[in-house]
Amino acid sequence: MKFLDIIFPQKCILCESSHDGDAETICPNCMDKISFIKDPACARCGIPFEVTYPIEESLNYLCGRCRSSPPLFDRALSVCQYDKTASDIISTYKYHNKPYIGKDLVSIILKVLYEKITELSPELIVHVPLHVKRLKERGYDQAYILAEGIGRGLNIPVSYGNLVRTRYTAPQVSLSGSERMENVKGAFLVIDTSGIKDKSILLIDDVFTTGATIKECVKVIKKAGAGKVYVLTFAKA
Repeated sequence: MKFLDIIFPQKCILCESSHDGDAETICPNCMDKISFIKDPACARCGIPFEVTYPIEESLNYLCGRCRSSPPLFDRALSVCQYDKTASDIISTYKYHNKPYIGKDLVSIILKVLYEKITELSPELIVHVPLHVKRLKERGYDQAYILAEGIGRGLNIPVSYGNLVRTRYTAPQVSLSGSERMENVKGAFLVIDTSGIKDKSILLIDDVFTTGATIKECVKVIKKAGAGKVYVLTFAKA
């Protein structure tokens, strides 16, 4: 335990209990409540399979949805399922002026997914950007904080300001699936295609729910000439 932790004990963002765990903002008890995604999982979208028989991890099994309607991205990785615990973590991180939570999320992501990310050999990290108006309202871009930390941890360059959100859109959380698709349609733009062309891209956001925002970003990035586009989020619905 650090000396300052004795004077100012760490408080868990979820249960507000004092703790001396590895994470600065999430106590060990609440960490145990996180529904980490475990194999076997779909080799494309990353959704875990609910099976009662063993599946060889070496085989690239796809879920029914990815077989019938392959997504635009080449692979998606997430740390955990988007249940109440993950939702509370993300909500506190995004909406309660606590950008420092991103440091712990980066540590968890790297601890859980380091090998899988490095196997993909991404050349450039891009984050799902906020509109400049939303950035001013919130004071920080939660996805960029994750991207910058992941990039530093993996020694991968991070692109900032190339993928931009051109329209101020309503928060996705308040919309239905079809409304989310319409809300973000045409809302993103790649400024300099030369910075994207032929590169293997790791697109980072905090959470993957309906996939509307990520789908629109991937579409724009691939249109700009990117090679492979992989998606990395902390949580996935």
